[in-house]
Amino acid sequence: MRSYGMRKVYPTAVLAFAVAVLSVSTFAQSGKSKQIDDFLKPFIAANQFGGQIVAAENGKIIYQKAFGLANADFKIPNDLHTRIGIASITKQMTDVILTRMVEERRISMDEKLSRYIPDFPRADKITIDMLANHRSGIPHRVMAPERESVAYTSAEFVEMAKKAKFDFEPGTRSSYSSGGYAVLARCLEIASGKSYAELLQQYVFGPAGMRDSLTFYGETVIERRAQDYYPSPDGVMNVPLKDYSFLVGAGSVFGTADDVLKFASSIVTGKYGEAIKTGWVKNNIVSGSGSTNGHRAYYEIDKDNRYSYAIVANMSGAFDAISKGISEIMQGKPLTAKFSPTPTIIPNPNKDLGEFLGHFEVAGGNPSNDVVIRNGSLYAGDVKLYPTKPDCFFEYRFFGNVCFARDTSNKVVGINWTGEGFDLKFVKR
Repeated sequence: MRSYGMRKVYPTAVLAFAVAVLSVSTFAQSGKSKQIDDFLKPFIAANQFGGQIVAAENGKIIYQKAFGLANADFKIPNDLHTRIGIASITKQMTDVILTRMVEERRISMDEKLSRYIPDFPRADKITIDMLANHRSGIPHRVMAPERESVAYTSAEFVEMAKKAKFDFEPGTRSSYSSGGYAVLARCLEIASGKSYAELLQQYVFGPAGMRDSLTFYGETVIERRAQDYYPSPDGVMNVPLKDYSFLVGAGSVFGTADDVLKFASSIVTGKYGEAIKTGWVKNNIVSGSGSTNGHRAYYEIDKDNRYSYAIVANMSGAFDAISKGISEIMQGKPLTAKFSPTPTIIPNPNKDLGEFLGHFEVAGGNPSNDVVIRNGSLYAGDVKLYPTKPDCFFEYRFFGNVCFARDTSNKVVGINWTGEGFDLKFVKR
């Protein structure tokens, strides 16, 4: 969670255009379809979401719409074929490739990394299983923020990963690692003799009929790609620029909500094999989520494909509340998710922002945040904090409330970061 580069803010008046919706008129407005529309209206009117939403019952689409702007500079709206980043759902696609290649005996879970990248640090201690289950010790991010705006091949990324300090000795514990998954993707390339893009097409996109998805390569123009934005008190603003080739295999895929739904359906209908079909079910559903920079994605599908939905967003805002509400509607549950207006942002009431600075971690060290001051404002990583009262702030990326905790001597010792579906307690280190 970092920030750098110039930001541009677009006034709320411009975003009247963003509320324009592209819908598929051939879909009859079913009861649940109307419920979703009614539920979404206040969120869209308040500019709390931009992206695509698709929902289905028994494999038949009942709702499919796009909202907001794909490009605010030119006032280009999102449509159903706009490509938006799906972030860490990419990791599940890498898992599909890995599982299929294991079944074909082209790679083994207990093989050492040294077989594929002999000169990688601790390569004789790291297994493919450790890479796939976040137990390798390779950090989540392996390079400085400014390096994440540079285009890489997967082999070039591995050279950067070799220089990163390990979080722990391989196999001793678990910590979420996009860096580890990008190394895993390179191993799959070496084992197969194919690029990650080719592996995606062979094992993921092709079987599912996903026609709008591809993996990011920084020097290649991606047609119909949405820009990423954060909401702000004045409209929308640009997110920090990144080149997502540093997340090949971990967060590099761009696609549509429709393609994400096809991916979900292919899991539960067995198009990816029995191991994927049965192994990913938890509490009778299969789900996947991702969040990188300004874009977010989520899908949820009943194991019997009775209901499913997918959301991709290039301006996530109230993403979690929207996702929760659609899930409740699709399952026929009472609707507990609700629209909440953003709190009033006030002039900074805190006498000294410097007392909030420092490194903050949750238990286990992941996630963590460096709180800094930029241009007179407080940031947690790349998330700007807007004051709402003394010691408390609001952030628009996850629509969360961020309140700093103090000890008995009035010294800042932690952060309570809360929002729809999450309650994180950070400790200052």
